[in-house]
Amino acid sequence: MVKTFLSIFISLALLLAAALFEHFYISNTFETFDIALNALEDKVREEIASREDAEAVRTLWEADKRNLHAVIPHNDISQIDYWLGETVSCIETRTYPDALSRLEVLQSICRQIPMTYKITFENIF
Repeated sequence: MVKTFLSIFISLALLLAAALFEHFYISNTFETFDIALNALEDKVREEIASREDAEAVRTLWEADKRNLHAVIPHNDISQIDYWLGETVSCIETRTYPDALSRLEVLQSICRQIPMTYKITFENIF
């Protein structure tokens, strides 16, 4: 009986630890990416953004994306890839209003994904 309760307690503790790790890892990753997107947005608003600026954000995303595949669905990752590619293309052609609209979509996605993994009543049940 004691072994059963101990096993249940250890299992629950491991699940809780995994959930907390997932929550903080995803939040920190997307917070960093959002900061990079905000810096790029400022440059786009001033119309001084270059392809190198956008590629720097893409490089940051590519580095984070490798680890995120284990935690979030591929569809979420491919959405970010798509919108980031569109943004880079718009910046390269200097169509800054279009780049701003794509950056807004990216920022929205980057705020929504961590909310999906937040430990809340709605997400648990």
